[in-house]
Amino acid sequence: MLLIREAVIHAAMEGVNIIDDLELLLARPGEDALELPPRLTIDDKLGGFLRMMPAICYGSGYSGLKVMNLHPQHGVRYMIQLIRISDGATVALMDANWITAYRTAAAAAIAVRHLKPPVAETVAVIGSGVQARALLDAASSVLDAKRVYICSPTPVNRERFAADAANRLKGVDVQPVEDSRAAIKAANVVLSGFRAKNKPVIFADDLKRGALVCGISSVRSQHREVDVSVWQTSRVVADDIEHVLDSGDGQMAQEAGLAYDGRMIELWQVLRDPSLGRRSPDETVLYKSVGTAEQDIALAALVYERVIALGLGEDLGEFPALRPIQSERDRLAITAQKSV
Repeated sequence: MLLIREAVIHAAMEGVNIIDDLELLLARPGEDALELPPRLTIDDKLGGFLRMMPAICYGSGYSGLKVMNLHPQHGVRYMIQLIRISDGATVALMDANWITAYRTAAAAAIAVRHLKPPVAETVAVIGSGVQARALLDAASSVLDAKRVYICSPTPVNRERFAADAANRLKGVDVQPVEDSRAAIKAANVVLSGFRAKNKPVIFADDLKRGALVCGISSVRSQHREVDVSVWQTSRVVADDIEHVLDSGDGQMAQEAGLAYDGRMIELWQVLRDPSLGRRSPDETVLYKSVGTAEQDIALAALVYERVIALGLGEDLGEFPALRPIQSERDRLAITAQKSV
């Protein structure tokens, strides 16, 4: 088993574009390619929480569990246990900070590739933190943007982000702006990745005809990002409907009667059948994502295989210890149950 620290992941993945490989996995090749139960979140008395997110991704050959915990004074930590399905071995314990930021952003970039309007020259980025930066980096690989507006209420943050983005996105006009509504009105693609609070910041009246909105900020039930008016006037694609409906935005959409069966579709369906996505150049499209364990494990598998290829990581030997099935009767019962 490898211990894979964040620095190793950065070294292994620097400059690597995994969008195509991740898209193949998120398209869920074959039927019954995924087991994705609801995430479990436990709030603690200090104002933090513990969250566990398991998934079995048959298409990747791996299953696993992401665990994250938030301490309100110190911050958040992420870890993934990656398990090889074929023999049940834990092959890696991974720091999942980079994976968490990039898996959401990479999935959004895949959505942008398939749902963007024919003209997608102007991009508005809402936020200036880790998620917003990852979102712009990933989306830039599938866009030919000419202008990018960086929207943040904090001058130093938006100016620093804009300078960094201008340095990476050669030939793109990158501007820091305070007025997010004006930037949204000018944008063909809106990338929303900020620390969501209790009020939405994106409204239908501010969107250009045919715009694509990628909202990844509202995850918990008390958080808002995209107003109900956007849900009402848009084609809605979710990374996972059940998890999206647990978010504050999803709950508001449910209360407004905008989340009934058939109205929302999932990204994997669009990847399997592009006709289910954008239906016209003038159609407004909302891609709503809360991040899933499917994305975590799929990206963790790609990271692990690259780390192996480069000879990186710390080998801890076999861990945890294997307790063999000693009873032939139990072994036969398990085999029979599997074949049912």
